Amino acid sequence: MKPVPFLPALFGLILVLPFIYATVALTGLITPPGAYWASPYSVFNSYGAIYVGLLGGVYWGFAAKRANILDVFIAVLPPFAAFAASVSATPKLSYAIALAALLVFDLIYISRGAAPRWWLSLRIYSGIVAIGCLVYAYYA
Repeated sequence: MKPVPFLPALFGLILVLPFIYATVALTGLITPPGAYWASPYSVFNSYGAIYVGLLGGVYWGFAAKRANILDVFIAVLPPFAAFAASVSATPKLSYAIALAALLVFDLIYISRGAAPRWWLSLRIYSGIVAIGCLVYAYYA
């Protein structure tokens, strides 16, 4: 795996901070504010959809390199997966499964030359954090 450039690595860390915040709040190490939006479960449920949907936007950028039917089909799947997970009975587990499944699409884009070689390194490290937090929240 290729090393991730500094700025993508920094933004990859920033993008998983809400998951880390919610997990730390669930463990009781911090007390979240009383506002609904700061509730750990609200963060997991809303930010999970945002994070999975964001990957769809990234995939659109990859698909734009050569707009064939496979690349466009892959790019539209994450928003549908985010919607389906958000209306499921267990959204946290559904988001975790979706994030793990999207790693397959990352491999497809890298093998087709649409994504940079370091993309998989970034997705694996940020994915482990996000998936780990979501699975912890599911069982907490």
